[in-house]
Amino acid sequence: MNKLILIMVDGISSEHFQRIRHQLPHLDQLAKQGTYIKALTPETCGTSFPGRTSMIVGRPASEHGIYGNRIWDGEVFRWSNPYDVRTETLASLTKNAGGDVVNMGFGMVRPEDCNLYVSPWWVEHVGSNTADGSPHPANQNWSMRSRNLDPQQRLAALGLDANNIVNPCTNNSQVLSLGILADYQLLEMAAHVIAANPPDLLMLEVAITDYFLHEYGAANPITEMSLRTADAQIGTLLERLRQSGQLDQYNFAIMSDHGHHLMRDCIHCDVLLPEGCRWSSEGSMLFVAPRSSEERETVTQILLEQGMEVWSEPLLPDALKNEILVFSCPEGLYISFEKDSQNTGEVNGISHYQSNHGMRPGTKEDYRFCIFAGPNVPQQQIEFAQAIQVAPTMAAIMGVATPWSAQSLI
Repeated sequence: MNKLILIMVDGISSEHFQRIRHQLPHLDQLAKQGTYIKALTPETCGTSFPGRTSMIVGRPASEHGIYGNRIWDGEVFRWSNPYDVRTETLASLTKNAGGDVVNMGFGMVRPEDCNLYVSPWWVEHVGSNTADGSPHPANQNWSMRSRNLDPQQRLAALGLDANNIVNPCTNNSQVLSLGILADYQLLEMAAHVIAANPPDLLMLEVAITDYFLHEYGAANPITEMSLRTADAQIGTLLERLRQSGQLDQYNFAIMSDHGHHLMRDCIHCDVLLPEGCRWSSEGSMLFVAPRSSEERETVTQILLEQGMEVWSEPLLPDALKNEILVFSCPEGLYISFEKDSQNTGEVNGISHYQSNHGMRPGTKEDYRFCIFAGPNVPQQQIEFAQAIQVAPTMAAIMGVATPWSAQSLI
């Protein structure tokens, strides 16, 4: 089995990467050496959990079940978690084939599918509450407290402790700086694990870039700094592998989970929709669970009058098609569905994000960058590919058999 390291760099669109690529020496060199996909389009709306899931599942959201950051569980829209993924993943297939799988903070992977698992540092930001602010028992799955995450005690043997990773969620005023540190600590821990006992599949995230994009927007120099820092962290990992004599043994798959774009305008759904209406927003995609046929008709009429569109393409699992309404902005518009957090009482407002994700599927600004590099990867450039092809490509590089019909890019 060939070895592979997956690194997700959160929120970096294809256009953003191309614009700043000359300032990212390590990613630029990997793109030149291997297979560079200039534009990777999502099969669902571009948000974090669907994006992370699509990287490791060679199936559409209608099959794997993660169609949004929040999913409908029959009573409420709640944050999705790894136990909501309905299908096999690259991690489970690799482990079942006898491979050694290590997860260092990559979201949407079950610990049972890994030989060593370290939780994402951002879990406390998303796992504690539902969209309406009330706790949900399913979110406890993110804590992993009842699970043995390192059954072979590999970290302890190296003098490492996952609990020593800094927790950026403890101080909202320093999330950005502490998030950079947490990303770096996870990459460093991964380098130590590889030097001692190199796994077949290692999964990583550089997650803080998305936070910078939300806070400052894509054009801000501070956001540029965060991406250049991510490139430097990846360069540090490459150097650690070189020092331990493992660099030539590994292939790399480096990509983003979604893009970003300015969505200056927003619609306050809690003002616009009927009182008590159950809804969840994914940027400019809106999911509604109507309580009656009358509410279904009312909500549809209200949103159509606002110029929104009913989304009719395949997206939801079959069991939810009659329970959930899906709406999107018309093509070419960038309006975010949000809560009226400032209590303006107005239907229309200004988004509280400088930049946001969740554009309608197929939106150009949501195209992601994607790089495959290493000893088992050919040198080529591909203009356009689908996100559903990422997992089959990684499996093909590793030599792991899969049941997926989506085609590898290599």
